[in-house]
Amino acid sequence: MTLITSLLGGGWHWLAALAAVIAALGATYFGGKKVGKVQQKARSDVDNARQEASRITAVAQQQQQHREEANRVATDNNSLDDAAARDKLQQSKFHKP
Repeated sequence: MTLITSLLGGGWHWLAALAAVIAALGATYFGGKKVGKVQQKARSDVDNARQEASRITAVAQQQQQHREEANRVATDNNSLDDAAARDKLQQSKFHKP
């Protein structure tokens, strides 16, 4: 008890310095936790954006394949005469008499 009273009585600046050091350590700790959470959220956002970009790329490639196939079929169909087109339609798996 005499140590506390002597610190408060004559050496209060040491007590204030100690409190400032403790406050600085606490601010550093809690500030570091916040920075860590922000960095983790940023990493998560970047990963999500990369996954979304890869999904968009896959969809675009699939659509390109579908366009190419449709153009090929249209070109094949345009080159058929009426009798061949009729035969093709009648031989189709979707033709139901």
